[in-house]
Amino acid sequence: MNQTRPGKNDMLNDIVEENAHAIGQLIELLTHLPNNLYRQSFGQRGRHAIGKHVRHIIDHYSALLSATASPQGLLDYENRDRDQSLETDCRAGANQLSAILHSLRRRFVEHHSAELAMLHTSDEQGQVIATSVDRELVFLASHTIHHMAIIGMLAEQAGVEISDEFGVHPSTLRHLQRQQRPMARSA
Repeated sequence: MNQTRPGKNDMLNDIVEENAHAIGQLIELLTHLPNNLYRQSFGQRGRHAIGKHVRHIIDHYSALLSATASPQGLLDYENRDRDQSLETDCRAGANQLSAILHSLRRRFVEHHSAELAMLHTSDEQGQVIATSVDRELVFLASHTIHHMAIIGMLAEQAGVEISDEFGVHPSTLRHLQRQQRPMARSA
């Protein structure tokens, strides 16, 4: 059986759609979340808030979009806006995520240079590292889902019902589906 390998643009579109799916789930949650819960502090020291995690996700996508806006752009995840309004206003967070979703689909639907330079700082020493748009989108999908798992846990602690797939990585969902197939056949 011959399997055709998807083209570069098809693979990039799949990665973009994986990000879009996660962002869409987060937007859906935010449309039903009360603003006071969005900014409520959790944890013994009060350091955790849904809004802080959402703002953090937004900052990372914004860094990639900024770096890919020009041919010589430099990706820098440390130099983030940290806009407080995105931490405290649930609608502002949802609106910014919607804009990011639109930008991702628009920017990466067409052929885009795969090469990207990233500034990495370690021990106050900055160094430029070669990376790619594909690699960074894969990272952002995992990063987003990781933070969504925390957001889901915080929301559930406050009594909000969360879907079974919220904050679960697609690889885990595929694994669970494979496990259920034998059970479905034996039933």
